[in-house]
Amino acid sequence: MSELGIFIDESGFFETNNSQDKNLKDLYIVSFLFHDKSISIKEDIENLQNFFFENGVKFGFPIHAMPLIREQKPYDSLNMNLRRKLFYQFFQFMRKVKLKHKTFVCDKKFCSSKKVIRQRLELFIEQMIKDNYDYFSKFEEIVIYYDEGQDYLTRVLHNAFSKNLKNYRFKEGVNQEDYRLSQCADMACSLELINQRKQNGEYIKAIENFFISDRNYNQNYRKAFKSLEL
Repeated sequence: MSELGIFIDESGFFETNNSQDKNLKDLYIVSFLFHDKSISIKEDIENLQNFFFENGVKFGFPIHAMPLIREQKPYDSLNMNLRRKLFYQFFQFMRKVKLKHKTFVCDKKFCSSKKVIRQRLELFIEQMIKDNYDYFSKFEEIVIYYDEGQDYLTRVLHNAFSKNLKNYRFKEGVNQEDYRLSQCADMACSLELINQRKQNGEYIKAIENFFISDRNYNQNYRKAFKSLEL
């Protein structure tokens, strides 16, 4: 049976007007990462695990992009060089297996309520499926992976997919730490967040220090991330 896995993660919350600074975007981001299950990534996962092991990182070590960048737990014991290496290698894994993504971005300053954000997200999903109808229709089953970290988003996803797809189901009991591709969806969210901050000229010290320079970021991440868009 041909199967498509859609791995979903979010950045931010549905609540509106969280930012009091008019110069800062108040962002809510949802990333959708697509994996054609007929393409095996077992060897690539093993190579990634071996890279972690060779660099003194325990088996199954999860990658959560923003805490890794900001040196937050459980990455606070890792030096900057190792954190950069882990981030880069994980992103290269995404590139090598050609994981396509689509990302919803909403500046909540232009939304009067959670209902407006929900409507925009549902329209985004509907348009995403319409624009890529031939791609979605070639799969006999579509399995959606979301850890239900936000109850409101969970309801929105169920409602939106039920209206636009027939051959789908939600995977039960998803834990992001158990799925490398869920962690890739997290990285997609983080990269889009960084892109938005940079486009708006927002300086965030931890991000600027981690990527060294805009030139380095653009060469290693921005262009390649854009090329993977569905």
